[in-house]
Amino acid sequence: MSDRPKNLADPRLRAAQALVMIEQDNLGSQAALREVLDLHPPLAGPDRGLCTELVYGVLRRRRALDRWLEMSCRQGLYDLEEPTLAILRLGAVQLADMRVPPHAAVHATVETAKRVLPHKQIGFVHAVLRSLSQRMIGGDRPDDHDLPDWLARRVQAWAQRTGVDPATLERALSQPAPLFVHALDGDGERLTAELAAEGVAIAPLDGLAVPGVGKVADGKFLQSQVFADRRALAQDAASAAVVEWLAEWVVTQPSKRVADIAAGHGVKSARLVHTGAEVTAIDQNGDKLLHAVQLCTQIGHPLAATITGDATKDLGIAPGSFDAILLDAPCTALGTLRRRPELRHRRMAADILRMADLQARLLRQAAKWLRPGGVLLYAVCSFTEEEGPQQIADFLAQHPDFQRFPGDSPWLTGWLDDHGDLVSATVRGGVDGFFAARLQKIA
Repeated sequence: MSDRPKNLADPRLRAAQALVMIEQDNLGSQAALREVLDLHPPLAGPDRGLCTELVYGVLRRRRALDRWLEMSCRQGLYDLEEPTLAILRLGAVQLADMRVPPHAAVHATVETAKRVLPHKQIGFVHAVLRSLSQRMIGGDRPDDHDLPDWLARRVQAWAQRTGVDPATLERALSQPAPLFVHALDGDGERLTAELAAEGVAIAPLDGLAVPGVGKVADGKFLQSQVFADRRALAQDAASAAVVEWLAEWVVTQPSKRVADIAAGHGVKSARLVHTGAEVTAIDQNGDKLLHAVQLCTQIGHPLAATITGDATKDLGIAPGSFDAILLDAPCTALGTLRRRPELRHRRMAADILRMADLQARLLRQAAKWLRPGGVLLYAVCSFTEEEGPQQIADFLAQHPDFQRFPGDSPWLTGWLDDHGDLVSATVRGGVDGFFAARLQKIA
């Protein structure tokens, strides 16, 4: 299974291939799924959903599933080749966490194994899964400890800071993430009505609010005309809250020169240009910036400029060039564990300090590019102290010409902590874990 799959109609087989690509090729889960789902013939309907559910189910529960599997593998899992391990994990997740009768889960997984594994491995897979099936019938199931110890401790600290139950928060990180939609014109009522006409039901956020944002309760938003026309985008509510927090200030200003640092594919830039901002998108990845250009052009509000380069350097930008800066900084992305479950296996504790150092350098450069009186919004999709609260505390200590500028818009209720920083926890509204601070450069 080291080669890319061809003409695979079995969703379990494509799920196995995606898991191998994630492990062997270091692909992200979203990229691997796109590759296997859209092969000819592309999977559709229930098969597409099953493949996606299998991949994310294995990635979210891999540690617990492996401990469960090891008890039925005399030699353990260490020496198994990745395709065999992927097949075993697929069988285990069906037995443990999905509504698949044990005999059906074993049979379907073994049939998949026959297409990709050597004959001697097929018998091994069959024996292990039958053993799991018998143990499960007797009440033996995987435990609920899905995070490495260092990450579990970080989650507990996050829970303490946000006042939520640690066990509930850890369980939430192993659940599928809801689909949120963000109206680019900020008009949530119009968005809801337009999507309702297409059979897509939008619900308000649970206990939170963001202008123009709702949660898909039913229907296929990604197949809607609203999405095809880019009148609304799929965007987590916490991520949308970050850009709305900046946008509400930008629209009040006579000059709207905005830098979007680490702009990526341009989702936040698209909302800002829709407000009338003159946005310069900056990113090291030229391919991502090309997507940003295409997106903003498609919605009829082109970017003012793009700059491909390292934003810790001056990039030829004069001091004070921008009225507002959005720095959605590169980070460990631990707040997105539900959407990118492979990160729980890839991230190490040392990554936190490495990313915090990069963020500090980006903040220092952004401070130079901002005009006096301008606003800098720093955000990370992570919940670690070093990347969030401590990062801002250190920045303010080193830059006395900056101060917090949270604002008092009613929709911010439930988002801001006692310091005036935006902090989200996954158990509140089902949003990703974000930290953001809105700062003003003193004139």
